[in-house]
Amino acid sequence: MDNMTLDFAKKIAGHAEDLVKDSYGGLPFSVAVVDKDGFTVLFQKADHAKLLTINLTPAKAYTAVRMGQPTADFLARLQRENLEICYFADSKFVAMPGGVPIKNTSGAVIGAVGIGGLKEDGEVAKRTAEYAESQLR
Repeated sequence: MDNMTLDFAKKIAGHAEDLVKDSYGGLPFSVAVVDKDGFTVLFQKADHAKLLTINLTPAKAYTAVRMGQPTADFLARLQRENLEICYFADSKFVAMPGGVPIKNTSGAVIGAVGIGGLKEDGEVAKRTAEYAESQLR
């Protein structure tokens, strides 16, 4: 696979839902899946999920795919190098945990997942991306 598909995005979102239900108390959250260029393929907001996740969750996935790294790592870089996010000249970038790129078996980024509304956004996104990558093997 060289780019995210809707069918695969649905599978990824379904896994995130099951993961949150089984391991994170089933709290309301949002999930976004973007393709390799950062365009939203799928966005789901659970009933009662925080409204700010409507914009923030897709932005996490977008940032992860555009930077080719988890948003938690991007945040760490900004802090380590004392950079302002505006340095990157992309108003859609966010520097919060919860966005993780998804790579195919060749190591190419084919998309990303964003999770929003949970205390464990970064952990859930990481575990969801790992699941997605395991399905590509």
